[in-house]
Amino acid sequence: MALVAGTASAEVIYNNIPSPLPGNFASIGFDATSSTQFGGEVEVEGTARKNPTVTVVMSSWACQSGGGVTCSSPTNKKFKEPVTVKIYEVGELLHPIATKTKRFKMPYRPSAEPVNCSAYPGTWYDAESGECFNGKAFPISFKLKLQRVPKKAIVTVSYPTTIVPAESLNVAISEPVEHTLSLGADPTQELFLDSTWSAMYCEGATDVGTFGGSEGNCWEGDQPVIALSAN
Repeated sequence: MALVAGTASAEVIYNNIPSPLPGNFASIGFDATSSTQFGGEVEVEGTARKNPTVTVVMSSWACQSGGGVTCSSPTNKKFKEPVTVKIYEVGELLHPIATKTKRFKMPYRPSAEPVNCSAYPGTWYDAESGECFNGKAFPISFKLKLQRVPKKAIVTVSYPTTIVPAESLNVAISEPVEHTLSLGADPTQELFLDSTWSAMYCEGATDVGTFGGSEGNCWEGDQPVIALSAN
């Protein structure tokens, strides 16, 4: 069963989270890309629509100390970070129809593994897959108050990067060659974001510096790794 949070009676209406969860995904770092909001359009299934739970997979590249080959995270210590999730009607990006901010305890990525990951210096070793990763994937969940989730909606994530660990906090995105959507649909290859870095948008985009679409399919189908359930 996929990683989806919610009540026992909740119905999964969209799922882009594989099970088991891999050690990490490709990801978007807000600090590295000068971004403040990032998300995608979803098309939900089923009949449940009320008070959705949104689960978002994040990727932590933060170390308790050091970085790269000196990355060390010897304990299960975590750092706190507020994250906001928003749901928009398609075509109505000025005001979200639901929003929720929650403060989470974010994990640090594991320490660098010089033996098993000697070919990839600075990465950590995932014993389950036998792979080496720079970041560590983990889910966070939000319960929103909303009378009805639209059939097609835009779901976004935002968080500040004013503290050092949060500078290394990313949003996971799916890689279409390796991962298949299990429930619902991504009706567009366009992403929705707010960034002052023009490279986040497709060529010729006019939304740079404001919240809007990437204005094209230059992302080649990559979408945020998220799931929705509702009552």
